[in-house]
Amino acid sequence: MGEWWTKFIGKLPNAGIFYPEERWLKLSSYNGKKLWTYRFHRKYPKALIFIFHGMFSESNDTSHIAKFFYENGYAVFAIDQEGHGRSQGNRGLIKSIEELVSDSEKYVLLTKEHYPENTPIFLFGISLGGTIAGQIAILQSDIINGILLFAPALGLREDFEPLAQKLIQCLSLLCGCFHLSKFDETLSSRNSLYIEYNEENPYSYTGKMNISTAAAVLTGLKMLQKGLIRISVPVVIVQGGNDNIISYEESRKFIEDCGSEDKEFWFYEEMYHDVLFEPEIEEIAYRALEWINCRLASNYLLK
Repeated sequence: MGEWWTKFIGKLPNAGIFYPEERWLKLSSYNGKKLWTYRFHRKYPKALIFIFHGMFSESNDTSHIAKFFYENGYAVFAIDQEGHGRSQGNRGLIKSIEELVSDSEKYVLLTKEHYPENTPIFLFGISLGGTIAGQIAILQSDIINGILLFAPALGLREDFEPLAQKLIQCLSLLCGCFHLSKFDETLSSRNSLYIEYNEENPYSYTGKMNISTAAAVLTGLKMLQKGLIRISVPVVIVQGGNDNIISYEESRKFIEDCGSEDKEFWFYEEMYHDVLFEPEIEEIAYRALEWINCRLASNYLLK
């Protein structure tokens, strides 16, 4: 990383914090692209935590939360999805959520082989990463001990349905090169430097969304919604009341409908969409730490 980030130190929570190991595990995507992997390593961790970033974001946006959990005894991992961060692929293009899920699932399975057998595994999903984490929890329920989803892309606001969805699907079929309007990033965070940080970050994509990407995301959301009843692992959703992308009503409905018997909904009235950059993140981090520690203790007592 260059020196562009130094002026944000002390102003954005992740600025100046980086995963100490990059490309520690050689991994290729479903489409044969080289993927960038990251970790905070402990030889004998309490558990393995995987963090999946949001759409058009990158793993070092999550470095502060990763460092926090590492300092509390965990090994923490991240991956730049194809076309994101430092991984290969077309910037701003997502061909299929299923492909991202496949890449992420492979990363989890390969990583666990480097650690003691039966080490617990928890997944963190940020926005679109929440969709990915939810799908992995369905596919690998036998090895996943819990998922924490931060403003997850699990359902769109009601004013985005159903006409807009049909229009996107049709345009994607006609010509995938169309683009939607550029997203207003002031809707993502109350931190006034958030937009400037993203614009200067060479590993973030801030252009217009390709219509094919929008269609792929919509398809991925529908897939997860159909599989709700199959989510059996402990789950937490962290959601803000001022999220202008994901409706908190949709997130609350998701937590009510999912199949897990151990589920919680943490609601913060003033919080915007990008939870990791919001003022409440320190409180949320400690709360998440306590949640994981409690489930590890419960698992230990059951053995």
